Amino acid sequence: MICLFLATAAAEDLPAEAVATWQALSRSTTLQADFTQIRTSSLLTQPLTTTGTLVFQRPEKMAWTTLAPVRSTFVMDGSKVGMAYPDLDMREEIDLGGNPDVASLVTSMMVWLGGDLEKVSQDYTLTWIPGSPTRALLEPKEETLSAIISSLELHIDATPQIVEVRITEPDGDTVHIAFSDVKTDEALAEGVFELP
Repeated sequence: MICLFLATAAAEDLPAEAVATWQALSRSTTLQADFTQIRTSSLLTQPLTTTGTLVFQRPEKMAWTTLAPVRSTFVMDGSKVGMAYPDLDMREEIDLGGNPDVASLVTSMMVWLGGDLEKVSQDYTLTWIPGSPTRALLEPKEETLSAIISSLELHIDATPQIVEVRITEPDGDTVHIAFSDVKTDEALAEGVFELP
């Protein structure tokens, strides 16, 4: 059965399974995982595959490190955001206030990483599709975000953990991220949210 929740849906209107899943996702204070990301684009002759690691700490710290084919690190610590390319000796601080596209993208990542059901209900129309894995289809309501992302499809296993994310962009380009070796509530390495 497919359950569609409209813009007015509140947490109490969702099926018990959906609420319990989001609550379980929101209980983890930290998350660490390896990822494989495949980007398909009309600008690429073939899909681009990257691998790396993700570290997240509630409420708003994240380190997204690409290990191949090019090393890079994206970090967020509250309102501070930065990018580093160690092989090129490049480093850049990003002002979210002056870059609404990056701010929207970061906000969308934090929503699904944090398992914030209230924020999800505010910002997205949610289609809940029970199964193995369960799928949650999120479609942005807000124009700024929908100009960057058409939809997010989360694949959630029985743990529950988000094991895959499929992002579709307005131009039809897609990003598929598969997570492995997911660990929650473990100690994080010191300085993990600092740019190298």
